[in-house]
Amino acid sequence: MNLDKEIIGKKIRQLRIEKGFSQEELSEKIDISPRHMCTIENGNSFPSIETFIKIASILEIDINDFFNLSKIKDDKLRNDIYDLIQLSSVKELNLIKDIIEAIHKNRK
Repeated sequence: MNLDKEIIGKKIRQLRIEKGFSQEELSEKIDISPRHMCTIENGNSFPSIETFIKIASILEIDINDFFNLSKIKDDKLRNDIYDLIQLSSVKELNLIKDIIEAIHKNRK
């Protein structure tokens, strides 16, 4: 499995925001510097296993679900949409789902 640091970072950022934590708050809770937290979320480094476990615990992440991160290769539009979805809140995801369902219903 080829893991993409940027995708992992975006997913962590999305979950952190959904849980209402600032980068500083989360970094303090998991005992890393805010700068290191920023490099993880920006996709410039992977969190260590220990750090990831702490992040998962604080953000209540199901690790099995978290690593369902695969992208469709060679499909730029879908990948761009996937990247935007990773940054979306639950409220925005519900709106996106409604829009897609409306498009599918009116395809004919």
